Amino acid sequence: MIKQIGFALAGTIILASTATAGMITDTVVQNEYLNAGILGLLGPDSHTYQHDITDNFFTLGNALSGNLRINIYDDNNDWGWLFGWFQFSESGFVTVEDFDFDTGGPTNGTSDFSSALEINALAALNADGLLDVTVTSTRGDFWVGNSVLEVITSDVPEPGTLALLGLGLAGLGAARRRQKA
Repeated sequence: MIKQIGFALAGTIILASTATAGMITDTVVQNEYLNAGILGLLGPDSHTYQHDITDNFFTLGNALSGNLRINIYDDNNDWGWLFGWFQFSESGFVTVEDFDFDTGGPTNGTSDFSSALEINALAALNADGLLDVTVTSTRGDFWVGNSVLEVITSDVPEPGTLALLGLGLAGLGAARRRQKA
């Protein structure tokens, strides 16, 4: 009987302690126009914003992986008319947290940016639940639309699961006392 109780207790603990993966999605709604002018003559124009996943029940240190997608689209203002047949391409640069080529990188001003979160970006998320992003127009002009951050987290058992485990252990203890009496 004691072996059966021990096996039941071990199985319950193993099932209650297993971690499952969860996903947090944070969307920053924006519609920002960036313009560096022809060949960047107006200087780099940039837009900075922040993803905050702390309001989505994120527990610090639980980010395992993630992906950042930024909608970048052309303003359809073609500078080619100024020089006849010659057209300038539009380009920009995405910086995530610090300028270190970890997650960010160059982007074409006419297509979306997408990147997996690398080690420095994940470390920043695990530290405070915030991810700083800067989009800079290095040549031409374009719009920065919505930014979607998807983070895979390791979930911890919910309080209800732990309460059930505690009740089960208390029941086993009461059954054992009743058996001895």
